[in-house]
Amino acid sequence: MSRWIEFAALYVGLPVALMAARLSGFSFPVLPLLWAAALPAGVFLVARCGWGGRELLGLGLGRRQAWHLALRVGIAAVALSAGAWAVSPETFLALPRRDVRLWALVMTFYPLLSVYPQGILYRGLFHARYARLFPEGRVRAAAASLAFGLAHLAFANVWAVALTLVGGFFLDRTYRKTGSLMASNLEHALYGQIVFTSGWGRFLYHGTVRLAEGVAG
Repeated sequence: MSRWIEFAALYVGLPVALMAARLSGFSFPVLPLLWAAALPAGVFLVARCGWGGRELLGLGLGRRQAWHLALRVGIAAVALSAGAWAVSPETFLALPRRDVRLWALVMTFYPLLSVYPQGILYRGLFHARYARLFPEGRVRAAAASLAFGLAHLAFANVWAVALTLVGGFFLDRTYRKTGSLMASNLEHALYGQIVFTSGWGRFLYHGTVRLAEGVAG
């Protein structure tokens, strides 16, 4: 029962609270909150689950798996670009067109500062501690995807949740198929870079972009 309470608090309660804060007009720093949750999760994975350098940093991606990952990313690039154009043609490729330096900084900082802690929380910790709460197969995969989608309630818009709910399914699948945190992180980073480039980024505007804006001056 206590593990269910942990799961509900971390993957449901916290995102709902952050969304309520955002809707009430309260501004909060996303990246520090993300790392504040990911650091103890990482310590747990190392101390209690025996994680080491291979689990934390090893890519572990075979040639066939790499090809499938590249294919998924290519399809996502086409779908997200077409969707961004259809939803709002005037903001298509807005970030690189408006400020190519800022765009390059976002492309650099996003994988380093945002993707990795999300991988720790929503792939590493989820599967190490909470996945067994759910039956194997589709139910477990749906729970992982839903947890990742709900994490983006903090942005208080339906597009953020919808995009990450779908993306979360593929990221979790990659993690389960490869057993590699870094493989799923690589896929996550590429999806995110496509999102910010194509024009969807305005729905997922967070600390990485703010930090990049500060660096860009």
